[in-house]
Amino acid sequence: MSAQTPRRAPIRVTGLRSLTLAAVLALHAGACGSGLSGTWATSDGQGRLEFDVDGTVYLTSYGGTFACRYQLDGDHVIITGPNGSQVFTRQGNQLEAGLGMVFVRR
Repeated sequence: MSAQTPRRAPIRVTGLRSLTLAAVLALHAGACGSGLSGTWATSDGQGRLEFDVDGTVYLTSYGGTFACRYQLDGDHVIITGPNGSQVFTRQGNQLEAGLGMVFVRR
């Protein structure tokens, strides 16, 4: 009899701000990355991503900062944590998180 991986409960998202918070709380383990070093922020200042060359990304939202891991896959930036991953699409100096949330390189 083989062991099965337990299923994780889905994250419920009730709005754009909740999506950011859910992504922040879901992230925190993971992969290796490079090429994005520096700070990226939303235009309203509610979210910030600080990428380090060692594959760590610091995600700040609602006054809290969380250390996560990231990796690059073509134009996609995958930020991974113990409860899942968030995929961002890179378009030049912008990272699109979905549902209209955009981070711009500072």
